[in-house]
Amino acid sequence: MDKRDYISNIKFFFLIFIPLTLFFGCITGLFLYQEVNKQTSLLQSNEMQTIEKLSRVANENIRSVVSDLFLLSADPAMYRMIADENVATRQELARLFKKLSRRTGLYDQIRFLDAIGVERVRINYNQGLPVQVPVGRLQNKGKRYYFQDTFKLEPGRIFVSPFDLNVEQGKVEVPLKPMIRFGTPVIDPKGVKHGIVLLNYFGKELLANLEQAASESAGKLMLLNDRGYWLKGLDKNDEWGFMFSHRNNLTLAQRHPETWKIISAGEEGQFRNDQGIYTFTTLRPLDRNMQSSIGSAAADQASAAALSNREFAWKIVNLVTSHTLQKRMGAILYGWLPYLGLAVAFLAIVSWAISLTSTLRKQTQAERLHRERLQGVLEMAGAVCHEINQPLMSISGYSELLLLDTEPGSPAGDKAEKIKSQADRMGIITKKLMRITKYETKGYLKGNIVDIDKAVDDVGARMGKPAPLG
Repeated sequence: MDKRDYISNIKFFFLIFIPLTLFFGCITGLFLYQEVNKQTSLLQSNEMQTIEKLSRVANENIRSVVSDLFLLSADPAMYRMIADENVATRQELARLFKKLSRRTGLYDQIRFLDAIGVERVRINYNQGLPVQVPVGRLQNKGKRYYFQDTFKLEPGRIFVSPFDLNVEQGKVEVPLKPMIRFGTPVIDPKGVKHGIVLLNYFGKELLANLEQAASESAGKLMLLNDRGYWLKGLDKNDEWGFMFSHRNNLTLAQRHPETWKIISAGEEGQFRNDQGIYTFTTLRPLDRNMQSSIGSAAADQASAAALSNREFAWKIVNLVTSHTLQKRMGAILYGWLPYLGLAVAFLAIVSWAISLTSTLRKQTQAERLHRERLQGVLEMAGAVCHEINQPLMSISGYSELLLLDTEPGSPAGDKAEKIKSQADRMGIITKKLMRITKYETKGYLKGNIVDIDKAVDDVGARMGKPAPLG
């Protein structure tokens, strides 16, 4: 393959390869678009299932605490305590509280407060080694909102505090200790209230259980209260803003107003914006016999208003960030990249094969045409030589006779000599015609004619093979 054929082959290769690649690219793009949509739909479905799972986990945690609370309030040890408080009944109740604290590990404090809010029995979890607080260190919690809101309930009803941070001596306890307080009135067989049982539930247990339930999710878990404050956020510095005066503007409503508008307005749902894919549900963990209140961060301040079981709500939110979505999309593309590379390589091989086949076919056609032309020339040359040789022999013979009959140097002799010379020249031409082995042309006037000198067999010409004249 000469340079001209090679360049022609390259051009034809790109003429085939580029359209094929563009067509394949369109098909591949459509396929990848559908694959990304499919994976995104699957992701969204998984996130909805995760949110449902988180809702079940939260409700199960709350029901477990409520069950413990009712068991304590109705235990015979409690009845003996309120019927006749003394050292023995206090110790019996303390043993009951310790047993529950040690067995569950869910409660920072388990307390019995009397009708005016004074702690009568208090067990501190003490990092897994429950300890009874001495009588001299028991405190009056009568002004705390959780006591007042619980004590005024009807028997059999439960108070659940807002999910907030534990406050000791008027200050937020450090390290931060998320807490939910569950309380119920304690009554005697006649229905007379004698105080309340109060469980300080470790909020970190609920958060840890939610995180565990969401561990297989592609999203990031958030838990918000009904005002949009983060109880669990993407950044720990954003959490519990309502407990600190200098951070009370840290809400989802302040940071992403449109996002909070959608979440706060719906019971559950899923939507996508520039931040990613949000999946959310409204968790209402309180049953009909339960209520809450707005609460108060101040130690001696009553809660501003009560909240019914329908008004008490958290928002469980899972966010698959835009960055995560881009990484997942990139993973899909990278996953298909080797196959796409193989496909493009296959297209290149096919295109080159087609191009090479086309070039070879053209070469074959050119060689066939060349042979046909050469055959025509040879046949024509043979016919011309055959027809010319006999007259040429006669001319050559007569010119030799004329030379014999004339004086050398005479005008007639010179003419005879010229005739003999031209006849010999024609003989040389016929010899060349008989030795043509290839088809070569040269320009002549406005067209081309056979170039006899180039078309003859050079080896034969050098050997001086004679051309027969008959």
